Amino acid sequence: MPRVTDAYRRARRDEIASAALRCLRRNGVSGTSIADVVAESGLSAGAIYSHFRNKAELAAYIAGSMMTWRIEEFEESADPALATPAGGMRYLLGVFEQPDVAPEVVLQFWGEATNDPDLHAVMAGVIGRMRTAFAAAIRPWALERAGAADAEALAGRTASVMVALCQGYIANAALFGLRPVDDYLADAAAALDA
Repeated sequence: MPRVTDAYRRARRDEIASAALRCLRRNGVSGTSIADVVAESGLSAGAIYSHFRNKAELAAYIAGSMMTWRIEEFEESADPALATPAGGMRYLLGVFEQPDVAPEVVLQFWGEATNDPDLHAVMAGVIGRMRTAFAAAIRPWALERAGAADAEALAGRTASVMVALCQGYIANAALFGLRPVDDYLADAAAALDA
């Protein structure tokens, strides 16, 4: 019997996650069952359960992978345009221009995470990684503004605000529809400058 490669397992998990995301968009988190994912994917229940023990594990995979790849790209980028708060947020929020990223599902995952410890751990991990990536990217910006003694603290505080502004964009996009990221950031800057 041929050995199943990690790449094959990842591709199958991503295929299942894509089918689940389509269901989640249509039915919501609480209205989607594994049976729905089976029907949407065309795979057997056994195939689904061989990759995910339950709906919570599938949801955690989707929540973790939805933005993780964009954070990884951000962490690896040497683009100086990303080394400012606006540049970093613009880059990460650009993920919502992708068809497989659904702000309404992200918002529902946040709600579910308040009651599901496993999903909470995944969501907290993604948000924590985003905060760490932002802080690392804007250290040069913070150094220019605060000097060596206070740059780390400024980068950390600013990264927390950047995450909150990103979360606000996601919540607004889920409830009222996507809007251009540049417009959102310009409005946020104007409001904070007032």
